[in-house]
Order: sequence, then C-alpha cells, then structure tokens
Amino acid sequence: MTEQETINRLNAQFPFARAVSPRRMRVFTDFMPPRQFEAVLRFARDELGYGKGEHIVGTDEGEDLGFSYIVSNGETLLVIREKVPKADPRVRSQYALYPSLLMHERELVDLFGADMRELPPGPSYPLPDGWPKGEYPLRKEWNPAYFNKNTMRYEPPEGGGEAKT
Repeated sequence: MTEQETINRLNAQFPFARAVSPRRMRVFTDFMPPRQFEAVLRFARDELGYGKGEHIVGTDEGEDLGFSYIVSNGETLLVIREKVPKADPRVRSQYALYPSLLMHERELVDLFGADMRELPPGPSYPLPDGWPKGEYPLRKEWNPAYFNKNTMRYEPPEGGGEAKT
C-alpha cells in the first residue's frame, strides 16, 4: 500500500487523524486522545497491513505527553500519535497488537511517567535499579543538574529551581 492509499483510507475512516505524508514513504497522523489513537492503530494493523511495530518516540508537549507509535508495512512508515495530559498520563499498552514494542513502552513509563495500563510485568527499563520514584528525566521540567548520582536523589534547590533548557 502506498503512502497516498494509506492517507486516503485513514482520512476516510478517521477524519480526525488528519494523516499526511511530509515525505516519501512516511505518513503521520495528528496527535489524538487515547480512544481515537487505539482505533486508528488497530485499523492500521488489521485493515491496512501495518503489522510491524518499529519504535515509539515520547515527547514532552508542555502540559501533555506525546507518544508516537511508528509501525510499518515493509515499505512505508506510519506514525500514529497519541497525546495525554501530563497530570494524568494514563494510556493502554499496545503490547497485544505489537509485541516488539514492549521495551519501548517500558521506556515511556521510566522516562516520561506514562501510566501504562495492561503492560505485562517486567523489569524497569532503561533506568537503573534504585532510580527515585516519580522522577522522569525526559520531562522538560526535570533538570539533570539536580540529580545526585552518588545518592540517586533528585535535589533541586529550595524553591524548586528552573528547568534546564
């Protein structure tokens, strides 16, 4: 299936996804809330043939967290994007659809604080044992200068300090 066929089918079935192709062999959707995201992801796998989970990219979008699931059909990469409030980052694991993305979902938990529902039990990844709970090093407000590697504690100055940009 070509990128244009993918765009046409996605936009016909899910106009809110607003699929576009910024360049050859790439298709991106807009960010969507979890229920819409899940419907589009399942449709991409079951109806469009995007059966291989390639990667997940997490981003801090200010008040929200963005999760971009990258799947392929062997020729074209399809990036289906989900957005959740940073204050309540509940999402459902897509491990059942794409088992190859398991460790990528664990990264979203460790690095961004995603509350990943239905994620199979397993080790923390990629942060080391003893990493402080509630500290998510890829969020914009987290400042690496305040992390004490000797004590494994996050120690911002009184008043909180400012995030490093």
